Amino acid sequence: MDYRLYVLNSDGKFADVEEWRCASDEAALELAARRAHAYGAELWQGERRVSTFAGPMSAPDPHPGA
Repeated sequence: MDYRLYVLNSDGKFADVEEWRCASDEAALELAARRAHAYGAELWQGERRVSTFAGPMSAPDPHPGA
């Protein structure tokens, strides 16, 4: 089956897309989970959203407790 991983930018808009063929949702989910998506991503199979991956809510504080 054909899948697309839409990678989001800091504004929550689609910044990039990766396309690949996987035998199942499980295989596509495993592959998508290994991809870097700092601001989140969505995995789609055709018109069906398979999963959403959350990115970090904000940058870590470089000086915690300061």
